[in-house]
Amino acid sequence: MKHCRRLAVACLLLPMAAWAQQGGGHGGWWGQVKDDGPVAAQQGESTGTEELHAAVPEPAGPAVPLDRATLASFECVEVRRFETTSGGFIASKEEARAATIPAGRLLDIQRSVAGQVPEKARGLRSTLVGEGWPACPDPARALVLGGRLVDYKAGNQALRYFVGFGAGAQKFAVDVWLARKSDGSLVAREEVVDRKVGGWIGGQDEKGLEDFAEKVAGFVRDSLRPGPP
Repeated sequence: MKHCRRLAVACLLLPMAAWAQQGGGHGGWWGQVKDDGPVAAQQGESTGTEELHAAVPEPAGPAVPLDRATLASFECVEVRRFETTSGGFIASKEEARAATIPAGRLLDIQRSVAGQVPEKARGLRSTLVGEGWPACPDPARALVLGGRLVDYKAGNQALRYFVGFGAGAQKFAVDVWLARKSDGSLVAREEVVDRKVGGWIGGQDEKGLEDFAEKVAGFVRDSLRPGPP
């Protein structure tokens, strides 16, 4: 009887996986914009226009404390595509796994994060660093969000359901940073991790992406909360 139930669920799982790949798994903001923009940007290719949006290198050193008025003044976030290696060298098995992520998946992450920022951090709007997307109008009131992917597991929904015990686990881990666009100073830095090891019929892979994007947007929100007086 148990095997019969699993076979029945498998029959449901296969068409649902195809539906997700066709875009059904992307909800809300992503579903509205996933097909927008030039083909090169959709495929994850460099368009050469990123510098027009956020010519801000990865910040070095500690975060610079900001007063309440400055924290409240930010109104726009430019979301960069996450990088996969530091200096071109791989120093761990986690970085080796991160280097296997498809360019298109990095674009998925970038756009999903940009969609979650206004949802989680009320009062902020976001844009993507890339062809066809506007830069924040006032650098003095703008932030740049970037980061480096330090681990990645694509995951497998069927394995998570039928095998379990960690098989088919999905993972995103990014060393995320937030900087002022005006001077490049670091506002906050944190490693954001999301794992999916189960869920309803193994948990949809796109749900893992959405959950990760929500965590990154939550990092932005929390970074702009003033500390105790």
